[in-house]
Amino acid sequence: MNPMLFAHPTDPAQARATWIRDLTVLTALIGGFFLLFLGHRPLAVPSEARYAELAREIVASGDWITPRINGIKYFFKPPLFYWIEALSIHALGLSEFALRFATAVFSLAGCLLAYVAGRSLFDRATGILSAVVLATTLVWFALSRVILLDVPVGVFLSLSLLAFVLAVREEPGSRSRSVWLYTMYAAAAAATMTKGLIGIVLPGLVIGAWIVLTWNWRLLLEVRLLAGLALFLILTVPWHVAVGIQSPEFFHFYFVREHWERFTTTVHGRAQPWWFFVVVLTAGVFPWIGFLFQALWRNIERVFSRTPEGQAELFLALWFWLILLFFSASDSKLVPYVTPMMLPLAVFVGRYLALAFAGPASPAGLRVGLWIVAGLAGTIALLAFAVGVAGGRLAPADLADEFERARPIMGWLCLGALVASISIAWAIRRRGPATALALCVVAAATFFQGVDTTMANFQPRSIKPLAVELLARAAPDDEIIGYRTYPQDLPVYLNRRISVVGWSGELDFGRQIEPATQAWMFDDEAELWRRWHGEKTVYMIVPLHLEVTARATAEPRYRELARTSRHVLATNRVE
Repeated sequence: MNPMLFAHPTDPAQARATWIRDLTVLTALIGGFFLLFLGHRPLAVPSEARYAELAREIVASGDWITPRINGIKYFFKPPLFYWIEALSIHALGLSEFALRFATAVFSLAGCLLAYVAGRSLFDRATGILSAVVLATTLVWFALSRVILLDVPVGVFLSLSLLAFVLAVREEPGSRSRSVWLYTMYAAAAAATMTKGLIGIVLPGLVIGAWIVLTWNWRLLLEVRLLAGLALFLILTVPWHVAVGIQSPEFFHFYFVREHWERFTTTVHGRAQPWWFFVVVLTAGVFPWIGFLFQALWRNIERVFSRTPEGQAELFLALWFWLILLFFSASDSKLVPYVTPMMLPLAVFVGRYLALAFAGPASPAGLRVGLWIVAGLAGTIALLAFAVGVAGGRLAPADLADEFERARPIMGWLCLGALVASISIAWAIRRRGPATALALCVVAAATFFQGVDTTMANFQPRSIKPLAVELLARAAPDDEIIGYRTYPQDLPVYLNRRISVVGWSGELDFGRQIEPATQAWMFDDEAELWRRWHGEKTVYMIVPLHLEVTARATAEPRYRELARTSRHVLATNRVE
């Protein structure tokens, strides 16, 4: 590896220049990577559709206080990310690209934070490699493509924790220390306004443990605790008070059900074994799994080595392990919860790689890791070949068409993974670990984009094809009804509220506290058929397994317009 590429300049002016150059290049390359093909895939149901609809309703209603889905109050999470999404809609329009744009930008920001962490705590090589590792990690890339709260909250939490560790490295009382400390409190407030009280609990847990273990109690007098907490409260309390005044039922639902009961009970149906996140992280760091365990072990060694870097290594270790233990202890577990752990994990791997290349010769562990990556690429090629050959035959009936459309793409993925495996193996033997590592990065980036493109053909729950039909036919005064179903992406694509009959789900709480919503969210099927046989034009979305039942009651005023593998679109206008 060219030593000048990762040279760590000592001259302040030269160091500033490399900071600017590195951040510019990383922003261009990683940002382009995350934005590529961002809007080609329909909204995933229900996750993406839910958060897209929350933002769309803000734009449509102008109400920035009370979150709503299809006109129903929705108090599960605070609104900061919904606000950001609404601004994106204002700027870019209502589209899949605009709705995913914010998540992609946050994903880029996480990679740039990894660079800042690696370079500030260690050296330039660690910073660059940490950013590249995070950008080409399976779970981080996958979450960069979907509209969820987890990447934004992970980035805000990472900024808060990183700001603290950078603050304590500055001189007490200095302006730079103050800036980092207030950044820490503001980022914790942003995390809280994105996903609740974990925004303050997790930074407090990690920072408190670090102070105790380093016996640095004087820091409590130096972190501007009172002023910082005042800033935190100024940024978080007003919305909670405002929404509570408008909806007094908010406080119990939000603080008790969505915080205490979510963590301590299985009320949300998300219980998993304690080792769930260990498996998620092991698989999710692909293709860097070959270096993960060496990197974790090296971090543990450095924590106890009594080197000048030991306290930074300890902070990163607490950051990773305490958050892992926190979520593992919870009775509610989902894959995206790993996002706050990803930055220290990327720095672990980046630091391991930087030290390996800095030595007189690359260690055996580095070559073993590269061989593991080559082997994984070969395994993926075999799996893609098997899916391409037999997937359509073995798939459920409602997915057979999607598998058939994906068959050519699986062939290309098989070929690409095979070429990557052979190329990496060749580079290890002929060109050395540096070339092999570069090929790993290129292969991972290409593979992830290929899989994401393939997933556009695996959206059986998407209502978009029927929404396109409705946009061409339905007038603003026509009624659109979901029959015993609520297709959450339909209001987004239509940019309007729909009616729903006979459906029970996450909007039940909002329906109970606002009786007026029964006008469009109701359970009485007699009311549905009264509307269907009235004078007004009605369009109805019917689940495929209920088509016979619905048709029997709707006849003779029933005309099918279009269908997907799961739904039928019908109208009461037969002329």
